[in-house]
Amino acid sequence: MLAAVTKSPGVMVVGDVPEPGPPGPQHVIVRPEAVGICGSDLHFYTGDTGALSGARSFFPRIQGHEFSAVIEQLGPDCPGGMRPGERVAVWPLRGCGRCYPCNAGRGNACVSLELVGIHRDGGLQQLLSVPVSQVFSVGDLGPEPAAFVEPMSIAVHALGRAAIPEGQQVIILGAGPIGLATALAASAAGARVMATDPVPARRDLALKVGAENVAWGGDGELLDAVKAWTMGQGAPAVIDTTGDPEALAQATHLVCSAGRVVVVGMSTAAAPLRSGVFPEKEIDVLGSSCATAADFRSAVTLVQAHRETIPALFSHRFPLTQAREAIACVADPAAGAVKVLITVGAPEL
Repeated sequence: MLAAVTKSPGVMVVGDVPEPGPPGPQHVIVRPEAVGICGSDLHFYTGDTGALSGARSFFPRIQGHEFSAVIEQLGPDCPGGMRPGERVAVWPLRGCGRCYPCNAGRGNACVSLELVGIHRDGGLQQLLSVPVSQVFSVGDLGPEPAAFVEPMSIAVHALGRAAIPEGQQVIILGAGPIGLATALAASAAGARVMATDPVPARRDLALKVGAENVAWGGDGELLDAVKAWTMGQGAPAVIDTTGDPEALAQATHLVCSAGRVVVVGMSTAAAPLRSGVFPEKEIDVLGSSCATAADFRSAVTLVQAHRETIPALFSHRFPLTQAREAIACVADPAAGAVKVLITVGAPEL
């Protein structure tokens, strides 16, 4: 069967690999259909794995952690109700079940977390074996919106961390795929959303998915826009989806006193930050990592409810044979990529 294998940093080969054997107990064989490519895929491809976790061996690896698929075969001891031919979205996380986060119900922050497409082979292949606990039925969703369930689950988890009540104002830094998913999810939950991004087309997309306001400019200009929108107070919640190390300092200026900052974007870089602002404004700062199974289930419902809006975020499509070109598209600012999708065809029988 065909797969895109990242052999080493910057080296991807599209070619034949062995098909998986019969599914083991509580496993299913799935046939990936559509795979979303995001910034973390680009980081992994270039070898920037520090933000993903320690000194594990990553390569060679078949990437692809946000994807839709069709169940091909059920292994022994799978729960009733699932059937071959059913379309699913794959929750890519697997925790150890033993560490403190796992025992505290937060396996998404497991110290030994394994991700499909990062630590285990992912969706850029024509057949894949995964635990049945990691597949979620998407009903009558098409392959492309179903592939957006995983990014939407990141947004759902971030909003849970932010604890934004209905009617509250929230600023979302960044209008890439995760920022746009967060804007959509926040708006759907009744929050009032301002999105920031340097790219005008992305700001326009933020308005399409539910933001009531967008802004950009230098720190002073952006701060003025936020003050005008919040009647001079700053926003009660700021969610950073950028991965820019300077964004946390910016968020401390935009959030109001006693507000909350949630950091979703990942980076191995550092930037100066004045620590005194935290006691001065008594800001809560929270990290947000991946998503729980409950978040993923909620994301399925959100994507189903907004299936007409989400396709506007799909800017580029490539076949599996052009997986390297898809990665290059994400890396090229001139391409104007938002969400890049790779279509994985069925293997020849």
